Amino acid sequence: MDIDTQHDLDQQDAGRIRFSRVLRPHRSSSERAIKIVTGFVLCLFIPTGTIFLINGAWPVFGFMGVEVAGLVFALRYNYKVGSAFEAITISDQEFRLSRVDHWGKRAHWSFQPQWLRVRVDATSNQLIAGTHGRHVVIGKFLTLDERETLCEVLRSEIRRLNNPTPA
Repeated sequence: MDIDTQHDLDQQDAGRIRFSRVLRPHRSSSERAIKIVTGFVLCLFIPTGTIFLINGAWPVFGFMGVEVAGLVFALRYNYKVGSAFEAITISDQEFRLSRVDHWGKRAHWSFQPQWLRVRVDATSNQLIAGTHGRHVVIGKFLTLDERETLCEVLRSEIRRLNNPTPA
């Protein structure tokens, strides 16, 4: 779970921010890694395809090219999807989840934190937050252990908000 503590997603006068996290999906590849894998595959496929081409099996060369193009597309798409994130903010008056997909499309959910229930569903293992019949799934890309840890952190923050200690 990649967590950043700063984000700027429409925080207008929601009160003092008590908790803020940005969740990002795991991505094992980088732009450099994609270039290396692509280069390696091309170094294998071009000589092999050329041998087939010289021996008269020219369709094999074309199909190998389609396979390389498909691999490059899949790697780049996977890298692009990794730019999605979810931002969680808890303030005195609001629990806010903002989700930005890999195309930049934003969706926001807002709940009163005093009534909010956060739980990991036993059957689907999804982290669910909601109140008054409305709910949202958080961190679909997280592992079960990360969901359970995040659930406990969110519960703790909501408890601290609802039961302030005298200063």
